[in-house]
Amino acid sequence: MAKLHPTALIDPRAEFADDVTVGAYCVIKGPVRIGAGTIIHEHTHLGGPTTIGTHCEIGPAPFVGLPPQHLKADRDIGHLVIGNNVTIRETTTVHRAIHAGIEHATRVGNNCFIMGGVHVAHDCIIHDSVILANGALLGGHCELFEKAFLGGGSALHQFVRVGRLAIIGGNERVNQEVPPFAAVSDGGLRGYNAIGCKRAGMSRESIHAIRRVYRAIHFHRLNTRMIEDIQANVPDTAEVREFIDFVRAAKRGIVPSVAGRRVVFDDAEE
Repeated sequence: MAKLHPTALIDPRAEFADDVTVGAYCVIKGPVRIGAGTIIHEHTHLGGPTTIGTHCEIGPAPFVGLPPQHLKADRDIGHLVIGNNVTIRETTTVHRAIHAGIEHATRVGNNCFIMGGVHVAHDCIIHDSVILANGALLGGHCELFEKAFLGGGSALHQFVRVGRLAIIGGNERVNQEVPPFAAVSDGGLRGYNAIGCKRAGMSRESIHAIRRVYRAIHFHRLNTRMIEDIQANVPDTAEVREFIDFVRAAKRGIVPSVAGRRVVFDDAEE
């Protein structure tokens, strides 16, 4: 049976699975569904329609499932869906989508860690195991793929995508898309996320291929030339295909290289 603190203000439309804990002075408004084992810490404000998975930990004092900050959106129709084993820390804001229907929901995947003071705007899609450090800001319609990491104070423009295993440094402003495995700092693309790729258990062959992909980025200004170079000179691994597919699908362009130098492929370094 759910443990609901007597000082919590809870809408009768809210639904709680077994072992849910709701702390002191929480406010739960609208149709909010909370999965088993989830802990809602004190002073948390939840709005609905929102679905929260199992074994999550939310709070204290975030604002989750509130209406979108959008001038033309209907305040009451959009959804928010949060997966399992998600942590959302203090003062973070996560907003519902601007369109009706759970298929259009703002989404946070499984095993995500969202630290204090983060903003996740309407219609964002955050895939599994993403980490957002303190004060990271996501504009509307952003999409973050698996195991992406955003440093503290970083800010993403609306409609920006961040690829799998990409890392963005603290206080970075990102207006264009960040391809898979990238490392962004000092205002642009520095190279690939070497530590993240190793921790993800990638093979030596795949890491070498990714390294050569990012040399091609530094060498070419045009994406078409870069892709041609990669296809001609880099082994055809699954990671390389993932990178090429991401770049081809980019609508806002790719974050430019800040290397400022030509790089020649040198197999001796491998």
